Parts: sequence; structure tokens; C-alpha cells
Amino acid sequence: MTKRKELLEKHPHKIWMGKDGYWHSYLYDETKVKNRRPIKKKRLEDLEDVIIDHYNRMQKENHKDNIDLTLKDIYPEWLKYKGLHTKASSYIKRLTTDWKKYYVGTSIVDIPISSFTKSSLDIWAHSMVKNLDLTKKQYMNMSHIMRDSLNYAESVGYIEENLFLKVHINPKLFRKMKKKDPRTQVYTEEEQKLILEQAWLDFQNNLDDTTPLAVMLAFFIGTRPGETVAIKESDVFDNYLDIHRMESGVFETKDGVEYRRIGVEVVEYTKSEAGERRIIIPTYGIRLIEIIKEVNRCNNTSGGYLFNKEGKPIKETAVSWRLEKYCKHLGILHKSPHKIRKTYISTLIDDGVNIDTIRRLAGHEDERTTYGSYCYDRHSSKQIEAQLENALCMKEIGIFGIGRNSAV
Repeated sequence: MTKRKELLEKHPHKIWMGKDGYWHSYLYDETKVKNRRPIKKKRLEDLEDVIIDHYNRMQKENHKDNIDLTLKDIYPEWLKYKGLHTKASSYIKRLTTDWKKYYVGTSIVDIPISSFTKSSLDIWAHSMVKNLDLTKKQYMNMSHIMRDSLNYAESVGYIEENLFLKVHINPKLFRKMKKKDPRTQVYTEEEQKLILEQAWLDFQNNLDDTTPLAVMLAFFIGTRPGETVAIKESDVFDNYLDIHRMESGVFETKDGVEYRRIGVEVVEYTKSEAGERRIIIPTYGIRLIEIIKEVNRCNNTSGGYLFNKEGKPIKETAVSWRLEKYCKHLGILHKSPHKIRKTYISTLIDDGVNIDTIRRLAGHEDERTTYGSYCYDRHSSKQIEAQLENALCMKEIGIFGIGRNSAV
């Protein structure tokens, strides 16, 4: 009944009762005028049966014509379809990277999709997880092409059902992600202090260049590097900052399959829906923005991008290079501008800011992302030892005659 209802809802022609007492409609027929053939039946149910039979025959013919289609055949068509539903060429580029990494040169792309069974797809998916030792995230990225391209194939009538939706992986089979060393993920309190001092000194040596201030501001607003360079002066009001654009890669393709990066541009959207947000700017951040605006006024570039060179936004790579320069000069481990964002989030967590507030400020859709990938200890080993001592030995508990100030 559900299938019948779906087919009738897709029927493009009106169904009506004529003055002759019969139910009328049209069916597609390329041999007739306007490519439609009139039909009529005494009972509505009989007319609907004719319409249903017509679409079932068409679907079978389509299936017969496309019985030899493979994943390799439908991939370019599916990719073009995906391109209609996104503004981000970088997303399409990522799909092509995964296609080449996981599919090109493998036997699965040459098997007719009409011959796929639940068991054959199940074996393929589990083999990929085990042979490549995939994490859950890697598997979801890898399998997205299979899952979504078969959804597309079903929607256009190449196959009757996407059987891959019935495949489920035992979570225990995924490789567990080991939490990364915090020394590689965030800047310690001392490192942050040194970088801020170095960036300020760099700015003092060239008061026309605000790139050092972009490094500094990132520590106080926690934006993604691409978002930082896309901020406009009009996005700032009082102690608030609206984020709704970012720098994005520009890619070109000649065949719809191979993509090549040719530059960057500022786009009027963010990484996700949650990425469009309002940030509270702390006092030091407000002071930095005032200085940046003053520099822009002196350079006659006011009213546009906050960080600009001759009116054009500076690039994310310029900020990254400047940060690397400071780290080398200071003799500390270089971590990318994205690690400044992790430093910002970890700082808020350390200071007890509500996790939902942090999630919203960071532009995350789920607090599990905030905790799982952005929460790292910024303290040195000695600071951690002092914290533990203070937390666990605060009182003269006197166990076994030993107190905090007792002699052994």
C-alpha cells in the first residue's frame, strides 16, 4: 500500500471524473501528441491500477536497461548530483580523495550494483574495516560513498533497494583512537604567554601589518583559522562577534572526478550550521580589535575585512607561517593555528565554563566533539603534580600516623 501510494503521488497528471461518468488521466507515451496517452476507467480503483501497472513496467524496463551498471559507472553521476546540493567545492574534493583512497583499483567498483546482496556488502564492509584497521570515523567517511551512491541509484530506479543500509558493523571491530599527547595539541600557559609577547613585539616592529594581531586574537576568540581571516569590521559590535563566513579552498575539475586546488576565497557560510554563531569577546580581545581598526584607518582600509592587506583579506597561510616563525624563534614545539583554537576551548573547560556554552562559542553541534577532540590539559608536569598534591593532601588526615607536615 505504501508503494502504491508513493507511485500515485508521483503521477504528474491530474486524475478527474468526466461528465461521462468515467475517471480520466494521462500516461506518458512518446508516440502520442504531447507525449501523453489518455486513459479512462469506470471505477477510480481500476484507473489507479492502470497507472500503477504502467509505472511498474517502466521501473522494470529501467532495471533491465541498467542491470550492468557498476559503482564506477554511477560514481561520476552521483558526484555531480552531490555538487548540486553543496556550495563547498572542498567537500566534493574530499569525496574524490576518499574515492581514490578506498575504491579505485578494487574489485567492488566493477561489480554490477544490481547483483549486490546484503551478505556480499556485509563481507565487503567488514573486510575493509579489518584489512585497513579503520576507526569508526574513517569507516563512516569510507562507506559514505557506497551508502549514498546506492541511495541515489535507488532514487533514480537503477536498483530497487539500497541493501547497504542493512549492513551494520560491530563497534568493537573499529580501531580505538588513542588520545593524542596534549603537548602536541595545545599551548601551555607559559607557551601562550611567550607567543603573545613575541607577536606583540613583531607588530611593534611593523605597525602597518596586523597579521601578528591575528595570531594574538585567536587565543581570545577561539575561531577556526579560516574564520579568523574572514572577519569583517561590521561583524563586531560592543563585546560580541558574529561568525558567518570563512576562507575556503577553490577547486576545479575537467571531468567531474579529478579535482585540483587552484586558490582560496572567502565564502558566506561556515563549516556547519552550528558554525554560524555569536562569540563573546573578552577585554583583551576588544582591545586588540580597537588597535586593528585604528591600523586600518591609518591604512585607509576601514570598513572591510578586519585583517587585510590593501583591502583584501589576509590568507590563513599567512597567519600559520607567522605562528611557526614565533615558535621557532622561541624554541617551542610548533602547533598549527587550529591548536590555538583547542587551547582556547581547553582553557574554558579548565576554568569551569558550562560545556553547552563552550560548545556554542566553538561552533560545535555536539558537546561530545568539544570534549572528545578539544579537551586537553594545558599544565606542565610540575603544575599537575602540584594540583594533585593540593587536591589529595589538603587536610592533615593522619593516615598511618602520616600527616601533610608529619615527619616519617
